[in-house]
Amino acid sequence: MFDKDEETDPGWETDIRLDFEEECQQYGMITAVVVMSKEPGGKIYASFVSGDDALKCAKNLAGRWFDKRQLRVEFVDSVPSADSIN
Repeated sequence: MFDKDEETDPGWETDIRLDFEEECQQYGMITAVVVMSKEPGGKIYASFVSGDDALKCAKNLAGRWFDKRQLRVEFVDSVPSADSIN
């Protein structure tokens, strides 16, 4: 969703997290969103209260374009903690 090497605005991680949360909240209640701002690849993890809500979100986001990048969705067993990215 982003290229950490191209982001220069202060607080860009927060802006991306808030935009992502706003988009995902259309599909259900989110318990966590983590922007992997220090790693390459532009990864964002989201955790939902309901697996069905996560599936609805995944179906609606997969393949969409964001800032000239096509989104890819994968399910993982757990979301990394925000502490693990520093």
